[in-house]
Amino acid sequence: MGSIVYGVLELRVPLVLVPAHQSCGAVAAAVHADETGEQLPAHIRHLADQIRPSIDRGQHGEARIDATINATINAHVRGVRRRLAAEPDLAARVATGELAVVAARYELRDQQVRTLS
Repeated sequence: MGSIVYGVLELRVPLVLVPAHQSCGAVAAAVHADETGEQLPAHIRHLADQIRPSIDRGQHGEARIDATINATINAHVRGVRRRLAAEPDLAARVATGELAVVAARYELRDQQVRTLS
């Protein structure tokens, strides 16, 4: 957070892009651990703890795991975008139009980056 705020305030960075990507292993691990109760290795536990509130637990049926992972990827990147845009120094710049904070998702299958609203 400090590096991002520094870039915006001191370097006048006009855009903060919050990226996500299809088939995210960290999200898959967080979803798996959430469903099974399995303890994750320390090197990924912190990431999974950050992702866990975004897990979509409303998915059901045969394609549930893939749908849950995809929905969680989108929810997590949107949540990070919201938290960044709500940080007081950044929010002031967003309000004046000096800064945009955008969530995006990179699709491995077609190498396209799509913004998420």
